[in-house]
Amino acid sequence: MHHIWHDVVHSFVHADKGVIHLTKELALKPGIVVKEYVAGKRKKYFNPFSYLVLTVAISAFLTHYFHLMENNSQSVNPVTELSSKYFNLILFIGVPISSFYMWLLFRKKGYNYAENLTFQAFIGGFRVVFFILIFTPLVLLFRQYYFYVLSIYMLAWFIFTAWAKVQFFGGPKWLTIFKAFLVILFTQMTMTLILSLVAYFLIKRQP
Repeated sequence: MHHIWHDVVHSFVHADKGVIHLTKELALKPGIVVKEYVAGKRKKYFNPFSYLVLTVAISAFLTHYFHLMENNSQSVNPVTELSSKYFNLILFIGVPISSFYMWLLFRKKGYNYAENLTFQAFIGGFRVVFFILIFTPLVLLFRQYYFYVLSIYMLAWFIFTAWAKVQFFGGPKWLTIFKAFLVILFTQMTMTLILSLVAYFLIKRQP
């Protein structure tokens, strides 16, 4: 147990490649971190997919404990209900979907799908920071303005992901930002379609 506990703590606080170090680096230079990782400089960073699993678990806990996907509306939307119930699964599914759209829109940059998937794992993992610092406190304090809070969160998240893509892909900034917007838009549309179909078939199966 001593060795297990040592490894767990070490994975968080290791000065060169722990979770805290990775989170700090992603906050300062997200696109550069991913670029270095896919270029082979991997020993200095925590594994992106382990990071994604860990941070999605934290996000799912916060969502469930504080009921972050619920607003004051009287009617319950089946899609929203599914989103709240399977929030962690939705975050995971969104990563390969957004990776596909990013690979499709930025394919001329020469990165393959696996490298785009690595990018989304890193950036998707960092999303927990936005949950803790922006979304969670705003929802708890201003739940009556839920959709305004959600809009602020989505805008902040878009700015961060666009900045990360500018660092990672380079090229004309306006074009990269526009494509970053399309990646989020297409991903959101695809996820909404999937959730709507699942909700439809679940309702249809009810007696």
